[in-house]
Amino acid sequence: FAPPVAGERVFQEDLVKTVMHMMESVALPGGGGVKAAIKGYRIAIKTGTAKKVGPDGRYVNKYIAYTAGVAPASRPRFALVVVINDPQAGKYYGGAVSAPVFGAIMGGVLRTMNIEPDALPTVDKNELVKNRSEESSDRS
Repeated sequence: FAPPVAGERVFQEDLVKTVMHMMESVALPGGGGVKAAIKGYRIAIKTGTAKKVGPDGRYVNKYIAYTAGVAPASRPRFALVVVINDPQAGKYYGGAVSAPVFGAIMGGVLRTMNIEPDALPTVDKNELVKNRSEESSDRS
């Protein structure tokens, strides 16, 4: 049970839950921010990439990469934004550049603050599923 929070609700609770669910999927396999994943924890993130504008007002081939998010996703305690201005080494997308930094920093915070892991248990991909109808061989 969470204690009441002073202030006025800005968004409806069901909308917040929907957005949080979408943000959690970003750091899961197949998501654009999978490099931010922190073993044992659910995180909710948004990655982004922006092309910079030059002095003449036109786009130039320079970028800003960012990753913003909260953790643990089941009950957020910490928020973090990582912004990398003009990333180098050929990569410039938020999921490739700022997401790993987010994961490293947030992972350190969660461990340092002794936050209990909230990740769902993982299933061994090689585990066989037993069909309940096959469990008992005494049926005729």
